[in-house]
Amino acid sequence: SMIDREHAVLTQVNNVVGTLNIPYAMRQDFPDCHLVKLGTMGEYGTPNIDIEEGYITIEHNGRKDTLPYPKQPG
Repeated sequence: SMIDREHAVLTQVNNVVGTLNIPYAMRQDFPDCHLVKLGTMGEYGTPNIDIEEGYITIEHNGRKDTLPYPKQPG
């Protein structure tokens, strides 16, 4: 998927369009159905640490910062 720009773009388009097709197909053919979307944790399991909510302080390579967690884009 990352051989070159063309392959990377094709992969992204397929992923996004494929994902968008699912809820539209569900609405059309199975309006009472529920969708459960699993992210990485659902696929690979939960880490052996607490999953923070709010803010998390991280120190890396001698630098330290406090970040919103989970991320808050925008």
